[in-house]
Amino acid sequence: MSSTLPTFDEMRSNAFAMLGDVEDELRSDWRDGAGPNREQAEALRQARQAIAQAKEALDRAGR
Repeated sequence: MSSTLPTFDEMRSNAFAMLGDVEDELRSDWRDGAGPNREQAEALRQARQAIAQAKEALDRAGR
């Protein structure tokens, strides 16, 4: 059973890729008039910052 479990490096790589997918989604354009309000835009900025920090931490974990 343990041979079917991913290695740490595989898990780290997968998580890094998923965070990249989230970044791409959050960068997507939206329909005119359907964009975030001021509070949502701030939360979006914070989310993007947290994703960048998580990717940096995963990068450090791979060293």
